[in-house]
Amino acid sequence: MVFDPRVHHRRSIRLRGHDYAGGGAYFVTICTVDGKCLFGEVVEGEMSLNEAGGLVQKTWDSLPTRFRSLVLDAFQVMPNHIHGVFVLPGPGLDSALAKATGAPVVQPFEDCRGRARPTLVGSGHNRQETASRPRTKSNTKASARRTSMGDVVGAFKSISTIAVNKLLLRTGRRLLHENFYEHIVRDVSELESIRDYIIHNPQRWRDDPENPESPDFQDWV
Repeated sequence: MVFDPRVHHRRSIRLRGHDYAGGGAYFVTICTVDGKCLFGEVVEGEMSLNEAGGLVQKTWDSLPTRFRSLVLDAFQVMPNHIHGVFVLPGPGLDSALAKATGAPVVQPFEDCRGRARPTLVGSGHNRQETASRPRTKSNTKASARRTSMGDVVGAFKSISTIAVNKLLLRTGRRLLHENFYEHIVRDVSELESIRDYIIHNPQRWRDDPENPESPDFQDWV
């Protein structure tokens, strides 16, 4: 399916049968509660972040310290929402997409009992780190549970909410909408289209369906 920003901009239904912890490239859109513009403003087609927006950007940039295999791609903070692409290495990630995003290629292989196990192909810091870590009981259990798309989004929402609420001197308030849009990136061509959409999103802010001043604005429900 070709990426179409007019369609691929709001909440989507999880793809039935897709392993969200098996590796893949994901495009997500997450909006603030009630569409409130808390992160800054668009000035002459450029996004000007305020302090809260800076904290949201910092949260995104820090996610690989929490999820060691995570690879971040295009990202944009808008006045009341964010767009981002991230990659989780695994057998489900197309090798061309892995190379285009700088992620390691992971292919399944069968062990002596015929069970499929993931293995890294090629070089990269992720492979070196995995090889250098001693196999202990704790990290063996951790590696058995692979990071999922939901883990990454959940951590981003939680950490950014805590940081912004602290800045705004408020407690127990939701910052980001419970619902969010997610799309599985299928190939390099689609990735490039999504990157272009994200990068140039501030230039389209006047007509953005998330802009409260746009006639097409619809709050997420």
